[in-house]
Order: sequence, then structure tokens, then C-alpha cells
Amino acid sequence: MTCSPSPQNGSPPSPQDDDPASNHDQSPPIAQNGVPPPLPIRLWSPTGINLYKKLFNMSDAKLIEHIIDMSFNTYSQVAKELQVSIVMNLAKGRSTFLLAGTGFGKSRISKMYYSLIPKKSKGVILVLNPLDTLGNNQVLEKVQAGFTTINLTKLTFSARAAMEILRGNYNFVYLSPEIFLNNKMFQGLYYSSTFQNQVTLIVIDEAHMIYIWGIVESAPAQKTTSSHLRHEDRGLFRPLYRKLGEQLLFCNEKPLLLLSATCRPMATAAIMKSLKLTDTCLDMIHGKFV
Repeated sequence: MTCSPSPQNGSPPSPQDDDPASNHDQSPPIAQNGVPPPLPIRLWSPTGINLYKKLFNMSDAKLIEHIIDMSFNTYSQVAKELQVSIVMNLAKGRSTFLLAGTGFGKSRISKMYYSLIPKKSKGVILVLNPLDTLGNNQVLEKVQAGFTTINLTKLTFSARAAMEILRGNYNFVYLSPEIFLNNKMFQGLYYSSTFQNQVTLIVIDEAHMIYIWGIVESAPAQKTTSSHLRHEDRGLFRPLYRKLGEQLLFCNEKPLLLLSATCRPMATAAIMKSLKLTDTCLDMIHGKFV
């Protein structure tokens, strides 16, 4: 989630062919004469997962054209303009919060983004889901689309599964915030340099649940009547969830994609505070509510 200043003319910095450019400390951009500073942009990383180099060197217009063509060739339909904009955002390393209703095609965004990553790099998209059942549904959808996927639950997460993840056997890894925060074996996996170099994107699905669960630092633990919560989850919106932002910051050069069908401005602001996000590094995008 770390942001770096954008280069002039909106073009990404060009990495060296054999020696990728390293990140340099940058002063925060300052508005001059009322003109906002350029948006932050991801720099080429000497470690971890990068876009295809030819895509990284493309102009914005060419990359947008590539995303549109790639999506049409894969799904036989034209991608929504906002879908393309969000994939472009993520490719530039900018975290994005999408508010859009059912039918918008939120789940397709991460698949489109993954197509920009070289397959041989074995990149991983980590997805936090509020319920195991949602993760199971997403696994089926991703498998049908040709991706290797696993949903980590108390029943499925084992030392063998952890090793398979480290070997790059899965494109998408789904898990609940409870596994993400409380499972010691996952902690060892998550903080390992191998896994950190594999992660290319972190998705928080049903992001409004962060607010409902009382993850937000300023909100006390509270009961909720949300239909999203089953009995197994009713005791889980505890103070531990306040560590979510801190733990996500460990992947500070990876973009975040937050997805929600409904989230009031007050809740959005509180979620941003909880996840240590600022307007500098996060774009709010509103889609149609179907």
C-alpha cells in the first residue's frame, strides 16, 4: 500500500532490461497553485511480482487498449469502463474501493488483473471473505474460469496446504479474516519472504463487514442483525480484528481492492482509518447499484 510519486506525462518509469530499478525514498507530493499533485504510481520492483515487462512499459492509452482486448478475447464481451479503470489502477499499484451492486461484475476484476501477471511468476491474489461459504462459491467460480484456487478454512488449512501455496500451486487464496488474523500456521506463511514475494494483490470482499463487525478502531464491539453472519461467525467481531490494518501494512507495496455493494460515507471513512488508508493511496469508485 506504499505510494510513490507518478512520473511526468503519466508514463510509468522504464525499468532496465537486466537490472530492475529499485525504489527510492520520495517526498510526499505537494499541490502547487491549486493544482493537485500527480497520483502515486507503482515502481518496478526488484523482488516480488511485476506486470509483464512489455505492459509495464506501455503508455496508459496502450495499456487500457490491451486490457480491453484481453478481456474481450477471454470473456467474449466488452469490459465495463469502470472495470478497465480499476484494473488500470491496480496495475499502477493504487488501492481501490469499489462500491457496486450485484451484477456489476466485481469478481471479474481480479481475474482481469491476474491476466497482466506472467504465469511463470506464480503470483497469488489473496482474498478475504467474511464467510467460508462465500469462499467456497468463489473457488468454484475461479476453477471454472481456469484458475487454481483454494479456500482456507479450519477444515482445509493444513501444513500440506501451506506448502502447496508456497510452491505457487494456487493463483487465488481465499480465507476468512479469522484465519488471516488468528491462525498461527497462516501467520508463519503470511510473514515468510517467499509468500510476500508471491502476493500481487489483496482483495477484501464484502468490505462493509469491517464496519459491521466493529473492526473499526473507534467502534465498540456490537451485535448485528446482518444476514451475512451465521452462528459460527457471531463471536468473531472482536478487538483482534483491529489488527487487520496493521497486518495488511506488512504487504505495503501491494495494492488493495475493497469490494462492497453498500457502504455509507461514514462507514467508508471509518474503514479507511481502520485499514490505515488515506485519500493519497486509495481511489473511491462508484458503480451502478443493480
